[in-house]
Amino acid sequence: MTVHRAGIGATALLIASLGCSAEHANSDATESTGGAATGGVNSEPCSAGRQLCASVCVDVMSDRTNCGACGTTCSTLKSCVAGACQCQSGLVACGGDCVDVRANAAHCGTCDNACPAGESCSDGACTGGSSTGGSSTGGSSTGGGSTGGGSTGGAGTGGVPAGGADTGGVPSGGTPTGGSSTGGAATGGAAGAPPIGGSATGGSSTGGESTGGVSHTSVPFILGADVSNTQQSSSTYVDTDGQTKSIFALLKNHGFNYIRLKTFVDPSAPYGYASSANGCSGLSEPFGDKAHVIAYGQQVKAEGLGFLLDFHYSDVWADPGNQIIPDPWRDATSIEQLASYVRDYTEDVISSAIAAGARPDMVQVGNEITPGMLMHVPGANTDCWGNDPDPAPVGGSTSNWDNLATLLDAGIEAVRSVDPAIEIVLHIENLSAASWWVQSALDRGVDFDILGISCYTPFQGQPSVWEATFSDLAANHPNLDFIIAEYNPNRTEANLIMKNLPNGQGRGTFFWEPTASGDWGQAMFTWQGNSAIANASDFAEYDALLPQLGL
Repeated sequence: MTVHRAGIGATALLIASLGCSAEHANSDATESTGGAATGGVNSEPCSAGRQLCASVCVDVMSDRTNCGACGTTCSTLKSCVAGACQCQSGLVACGGDCVDVRANAAHCGTCDNACPAGESCSDGACTGGSSTGGSSTGGSSTGGGSTGGGSTGGAGTGGVPAGGADTGGVPSGGTPTGGSSTGGAATGGAAGAPPIGGSATGGSSTGGESTGGVSHTSVPFILGADVSNTQQSSSTYVDTDGQTKSIFALLKNHGFNYIRLKTFVDPSAPYGYASSANGCSGLSEPFGDKAHVIAYGQQVKAEGLGFLLDFHYSDVWADPGNQIIPDPWRDATSIEQLASYVRDYTEDVISSAIAAGARPDMVQVGNEITPGMLMHVPGANTDCWGNDPDPAPVGGSTSNWDNLATLLDAGIEAVRSVDPAIEIVLHIENLSAASWWVQSALDRGVDFDILGISCYTPFQGQPSVWEATFSDLAANHPNLDFIIAEYNPNRTEANLIMKNLPNGQGRGTFFWEPTASGDWGQAMFTWQGNSAIANASDFAEYDALLPQLGL
């Protein structure tokens, strides 16, 4: 979603742009402006209560990318309420930032109450136990209901209870140049994960099916989940049968067959996802970098699951409000130079992943990129999660669609040069702009296979709106397939909407962070200390769905 999973969610996860409780709501009149797309979609007058912004009719009272006025974008962790940007629910405004005081070591329990060195914040109290890994309000992805929170980039503020849990996102890596490799020097990786060098369980030569995962041709329908955040956790997961299992084995037991993981360029860089610079809490490891995402990807493939790798092309969460150029790339003086960085980095990650047995079946080029990608740099007011960035002198905003197309082409060409059988996904979060956005990409020859859209009711509206949007896109673009890239709740509706698209164009869905709760939806687990217990009723819903999905 372009939601920032905050709290676990922003990632405790930031996925959906969350909305702050009324008592802590903080209207921000200086939110970033820009990023409004300029292309024509509707020439007809807008219906009552909606306003024409960049040729798209929107409700400026609730649209996160046009909040109160066209082009005013709420920063990560803020939602648009009554035309004003406010902290997402569960977050508190501290010094101009929206934070989760239940898990933020710098604002534990209340603003400016910093925990002593070496202590973490759990349920709003400083504890000397093991740290949960940094602030739980990390940013996330997509923007708006899907723009920051529910789809605009971020993640929920609900978060996992203190004790155990996923406090941040996990990177997604890339894939490779061909041939499955069984050796290679280990490059590191997350604790508990297999080394990135040892024997490969998957991988593929130039195409064809992977030996350690699910080829898209072998699954009648993708029932997927984004569990990036779980890599940062030492928690245990208990299935409905009472057995402790890996998160992958547990989900697979209930029909899930695909995993989505996100990746960052250099999360240790200043303003990066794991950085402790600028007074940020930081993380114990650079979760989200190439090594970590490949290590986790190896586990995905070893479990026999399909793998979607989500490139944020940033050091921190990327969503509609934040598309910050990675630190090592900010010396680019032309769009061509920036594109070369994208191409080289993408090719390296994909090649390395394939060689390590973590070949992605799908690669997502950019995260919640309705307004563009690689279009911001940190500014004087930018916080630890990338909120309130400044415009970059060179970037891929939709205000210059040719530049955006150049960057998208660079990422896509890099993937195809390594393995042309890997499918390409582009991900947006703004339903009202979807038709214009897709046509703008296709008009410029951008060669992608699948369009993913974030679907959260607080940000993208009711399932009937999702269904109408996907049906229209499928009818107008019969050669394009579709996925719901992030969702929760409305689990049954989301999957049946995809399954019922004509000609098999609805490829499937990805549930966003099932261990996390936030304004976008509730977790599928109940936390007991450091253990996540699968909720029988939640998983029973998926068990009952399987026959209807052909699984």
